[in-house]
Amino acid sequence: MSMNRNNKLHPNHKIRSIALRSPINPLLKNPSLKSSQLKSSQPYTRSYRTLTNPISPSIFIKGNQTPAFETVSPPKPSKSRSVCLIRDAIQSREWLIKARENILQEIGLFINASNCLKVEVPQGTFTYKYYLSKGNNSALVKQCLNTRPWWTPVEEDQINSANFVWTQFKNSEHFLLMPIAYERLKRINHSIQGKSINCSILYEDITNCMRAVDVSGLGYDLITKSKHYIGFEDNFRIDPCASRVQNKLEFNFNLSDKKFLYKNMKEYYESDMDNVFNYLPLTYHIGHDLKELQNFINKYSDIPIKCLWIVKPGENTNRGYGIFITNNLNKILSEITTAKMNKNEHTFIIQKYIEKPFLINKRKFDIRLYTMITSINGVFQAYYYQEGYLRTASKAYNPQDLENIFIHLTNDAIQNKCEDYGKFEKGNKLSYHDFQRYLDSKNIKVNFLEEIIPKIKKIVKDTVKATYTKLNENRRLLGFEIFGYDFLLDANLRPWLLEVNTNPCLELSSTILARIIPAMLENALKIALDPLFPEPKGNLRKFSSRSHYLLPENKFELIYHQDVN
Repeated sequence: MSMNRNNKLHPNHKIRSIALRSPINPLLKNPSLKSSQLKSSQPYTRSYRTLTNPISPSIFIKGNQTPAFETVSPPKPSKSRSVCLIRDAIQSREWLIKARENILQEIGLFINASNCLKVEVPQGTFTYKYYLSKGNNSALVKQCLNTRPWWTPVEEDQINSANFVWTQFKNSEHFLLMPIAYERLKRINHSIQGKSINCSILYEDITNCMRAVDVSGLGYDLITKSKHYIGFEDNFRIDPCASRVQNKLEFNFNLSDKKFLYKNMKEYYESDMDNVFNYLPLTYHIGHDLKELQNFINKYSDIPIKCLWIVKPGENTNRGYGIFITNNLNKILSEITTAKMNKNEHTFIIQKYIEKPFLINKRKFDIRLYTMITSINGVFQAYYYQEGYLRTASKAYNPQDLENIFIHLTNDAIQNKCEDYGKFEKGNKLSYHDFQRYLDSKNIKVNFLEEIIPKIKKIVKDTVKATYTKLNENRRLLGFEIFGYDFLLDANLRPWLLEVNTNPCLELSSTILARIIPAMLENALKIALDPLFPEPKGNLRKFSSRSHYLLPENKFELIYHQDVN
């Protein structure tokens, strides 16, 4: 490929010759094969086959023509084929376009194999249908789907025809339209274990040498080389045109309702000979049985010094609604009595307030991070997103002032009503990197990513272990959900799980969120949506210029697969 001295493409430059290898990694067929052994004369295929299919000859594109499907003899190589870095290959727009498509196809094969599925790719100009309900997250979801021209929106009266449904609140009627998962045979495909995504689009450098490109830096090893990854030979096929997936798991309350989270975590840790209060603050669930209330009263009386308790509704709340902090037993009893008199059906969670939290510039904060759980074909998998953020309070911490909620509750829905919101940090948000810099500035010898995050990740994984059998008891065929986890660090930098949210806010209220959240959502759809609904062959594309030339990166780490764990 001819290039100017600055290694930039001339605007009128045309591709002279780009070799397309199969999206199927040849290393998967022969694990003993080394990348240095991939000679340019080795045959490859342009067809989309299962991971175990044989490899057939390659295809070449000349000029700006559409790829043909006839076999063409490859040119004789003048130089040995070496491996180059992404930063070299991205100089070519043509390479970027082909490589993006190829990488997405291959990650789709890995994901579908882990769910024991084979997905039939539609033919022609078919488009899938999606429905978005109104809510705080719909605009961003629509923005992501707009980069996929094979998706088209439908109105609410056509929701039953939608292949993808995204709603702010769960509607039980939607699940009745979903088929049940198949019985899996679980034939393991050992040839794909521990393998990396391999880009099969060669890059022609300035010396006319065809070079493979190392794409390991895109982050897909977090999935395919995870110790939790397992792939199966495809037992059965699904037709995406007749399939349906939605962004909620049918019984997600087992994880997102405070009372069920406590109950399930307590049962899990007891079965593992562990104490739930090593991970959750001391908790009492006050429901219709007043025995637990008496246990709390006894505990309250046994503590010589009045400590603080935080009281929360046990179910169906978020954004800080109904929460108060007190050291007055009579106030707690009054709230419970009033709720019963008013025949209020909600229960109460009473937790020991962490009175000595770790502070940033004398202010309290918590950590928000994301985990996606997929239930595809009866296979539960959990993906931990590696980048989260800190939500800071607008007022200095003062445990004696219990009336000022801007001191104690860091929810954005609360803090953005304070006159000091954004005074110290933009949008009251800090990145993980910002937090590490703060620790370093205070000479606190702790590596946040290496010492604290693994403890947080362990608790997240425990929540999945404690609930995965309950989240989809009816075994709906296709489903996934993105959960928002909230953690707090005490004065010793020990993490405590506060709650899990079923509808985490995806609003972009700061520059940090504008960087993290769209990337997280796009990553989630590449795992949970794109492999199930691949781009139809023959689809008339209308890519945005930006998305078309971006390589798909990944920051989701596979931390749980039910057949491995």
